[in-house]
Amino acid sequence: MYKTSNMTTIYNATDADLRQLVFQNEYVIVKFIDKECDICKALAPSFDTLSQRAAYTEVLFLRMDAKENPVSLKEVRFSKAPFIATYKKGILQQCGLVNTEEEITAMLEQLLA
Repeated sequence: MYKTSNMTTIYNATDADLRQLVFQNEYVIVKFIDKECDICKALAPSFDTLSQRAAYTEVLFLRMDAKENPVSLKEVRFSKAPFIATYKKGILQQCGLVNTEEEITAMLEQLLA
């Protein structure tokens, strides 16, 4: 896992460390992306902005290249949209395809509720 830049709080994760991160952090949101996905590219700035909001400082934001996860890769490529999963205390809360910043925000709000 490594931080994407000094300005953002999004970490790039791999299959090797995802499970550990989900269990080590109370709140986690994971965005599975494909570099060929136009919606993934379009939502990247929104995901970055959300990761920096004070309301979400308790949430660990992760990004995973879907090519490292065959199931997610299939979903992302088929739908041309990013696949998001949220975890609370190591338990999957929500997962699904998103097309807008509002959908990501709604998942975050439900995660912290």
